[in-house]
Amino acid sequence: MAPKKHGKRGNLKRKSKLKQNQLSKREKKDMREYGELDPLNSGIGLKGRFTKMTDVEDNNQHLQRSETSDSSEEEVDAYQQLVASVHGKLQSSSVESDNEVLEEEVEESSGKEDVSSESDGEEKDEMDAEQNGKEVEEDGFEVENESDEEDESGDEEEILEEEDGEKFVIKECDPFSVHFEIDLPEAFVEGLSQKEKWKREEIKVKHIGHGLFVSPEEHCHVKDVTAQEDENDLKSLYVKHKLAEGVESANRKLCKVENLKNGAPLSAFQMSLFQTLNKYQDVYYPERSYVNGEEIRLVYCLHALNHVLKTRSRVITHNTKMKLRQQGTDFEEYQDQGLTRPKVLIVLPFRDSALKVVNIMMQLLMSSDQSMVSNKKRFQTEYSEEDSSERKVPKPEDFEATFTGNIDDHFRIGLGVAKKTLKLYTKFYASDIILASPLGLRTIIGVDGEKERDYDFLNSIELLIFDQADIFLMQNWEHISTLMAHLHLQPREAHGADFSRVRMWTLNGWSKYYRQTVIFSSLSTPELNALHNRHCCNYAGKLSISRKETKGTICHIVKQLPQVFHKLPASSYAELPDVRFDFFLKKILPTQKDPVMSQTLIFISSYFDYVRIRNYFVREDIEFAQINEYSSTKTISRSRSEFFHGRVHFLLYTERIHFYKRLKLRGIRHIVFYELPRYPHFYSEMCNMLQDSRRQMDKENMTSTVLYSSFDAQRLADIVGTDRAARMINSTKKAHMFVTGENS
Repeated sequence: MAPKKHGKRGNLKRKSKLKQNQLSKREKKDMREYGELDPLNSGIGLKGRFTKMTDVEDNNQHLQRSETSDSSEEEVDAYQQLVASVHGKLQSSSVESDNEVLEEEVEESSGKEDVSSESDGEEKDEMDAEQNGKEVEEDGFEVENESDEEDESGDEEEILEEEDGEKFVIKECDPFSVHFEIDLPEAFVEGLSQKEKWKREEIKVKHIGHGLFVSPEEHCHVKDVTAQEDENDLKSLYVKHKLAEGVESANRKLCKVENLKNGAPLSAFQMSLFQTLNKYQDVYYPERSYVNGEEIRLVYCLHALNHVLKTRSRVITHNTKMKLRQQGTDFEEYQDQGLTRPKVLIVLPFRDSALKVVNIMMQLLMSSDQSMVSNKKRFQTEYSEEDSSERKVPKPEDFEATFTGNIDDHFRIGLGVAKKTLKLYTKFYASDIILASPLGLRTIIGVDGEKERDYDFLNSIELLIFDQADIFLMQNWEHISTLMAHLHLQPREAHGADFSRVRMWTLNGWSKYYRQTVIFSSLSTPELNALHNRHCCNYAGKLSISRKETKGTICHIVKQLPQVFHKLPASSYAELPDVRFDFFLKKILPTQKDPVMSQTLIFISSYFDYVRIRNYFVREDIEFAQINEYSSTKTISRSRSEFFHGRVHFLLYTERIHFYKRLKLRGIRHIVFYELPRYPHFYSEMCNMLQDSRRQMDKENMTSTVLYSSFDAQRLADIVGTDRAARMINSTKKAHMFVTGENS
């Protein structure tokens, strides 16, 4: 019998199976749990497959990229230009010889990375081989010599510094150089830890809103953020030229922004936001929504890429200068690096958010037809939508916008950025940008006592971005607290760092004073405010945008409903949970236990409060049903049925289950808000459910009871309106009543 022939696909399957068998137990576990290997513990090298980032069909041309953290194809151009400036005229023969030398150096330091290209949607076999101590690539790809001149943005090295007591003056230039290439006086840094050394100023940022700007008192370097530039040219704002060329197309294709005036690449809101971020100040913006979310995403992706490319250009320029040194010349030290390579950390809630970020970055780098991205198909497979089936019950518009695509909240991925290349799935210590969820970071950071834990990659983060930060409150805020506690700690290993090139302020442990932290959220909560106030200590200052005045979501209630707001007598935030619980047991629960008040829903924001009330109901033998974020589908169906048919008096319902499921509950006659909802539109949604009662007599006997305190000012303002909330907080009355609806 003739042996069975295997085609190309059969060979690929066998090779894939062989690689699976070579994985360790931990790596197999990672593949099962996350669909990807742990970037920190991967024992094998999944080689990058490169896909052209262009709509032009040019499948016959394949380019090879080979780079390390300190060397790339950009170095060839810079080296040639510097040689020409030294020797006057650059002969063609000398250029070729220099290129050959550099290509050999790049190949020797490339870490034996095999690169294959994709053509007509088919992936070529990955093949690794070693010959004479060097990597052999059988496909015969050639390293292209790039002729694009290095962008002058971010490459200016002359910075004038004059110390005048505790103040110093810096020449007006690129904000990147102004912010990071400066050594702060020790006395000034000591003053940053003292609150009295900071001044507060209420300002208005054009197209963004009013806010509070906090900055060091004695520091003339910080500009006035109210002085917004009128320029629409990104290049004049020190944006790398190749990024500026792709902004408009990315804005139109991915963000659906059509109201661009006078050929500007960004809208007025985006330009103002980018100008603010470009000054490397900490920013807290609590007005993010599903309407402007994509516009914001484009702005911080542009800022992150611009920062990484400038960092890379600076390192490459210094590398080439160091190679040109001759004996007897003056030795000049270059301090342009951190202890680890990752410079940007973007924390996102879902895989779909990471997919959108990478798509925008690819589009921004797409200005050149030769731009390439590695592992693109694998990334789109693992981060695309898991289930495209339509929902049986229509959901609100904001729910559809939040939970579209792949909503897995356990992921992390490293990105390597070069001049014309975006590498996906790079190991963390070879990455420039890290995209991760709070849970994905927590599983790597681990807890005390674990052997396999690592957080050294967080040491040199210069740009920290939290997008959709309000969703972190619905996941697990403890993960964010753990992340902030492990930023800029002393590394346990060297990780190949060149300590002669490490910036002095990094060695001094002052990285947190240089780090820019950006927070985008749709809410303003005590947790987010504490994150901005306690963990953001940027010496350039920090800007907190205030929420706009509103009439409140109480205006969206369509049912005629009396609503009583009870003010809690809490004197401190620490005692608020106990005061709330005692008030509920003594004032609210006795009234709601009356048979006339049957079918009462108790809406609880905090899971800890939910457990506290549930345990009390169990001890007192009170009939109740419960629905929380950990309830199974069977439990939810049973609880909804029992409550609807009146078999139980109370239904305990948490805000987190409403956030993730947005259930439509029937049979509610009375509702008690044990605490004001974090999301203000949840209040009107829950109150509007009362109109689904079965009998007309029940519809006429409905009530809403709300507990609030002076520490819930922002939540109260979003629900009842800014003016009403101010009067209720300052009033001496213990209760306030509102009647809404058609006949109110």
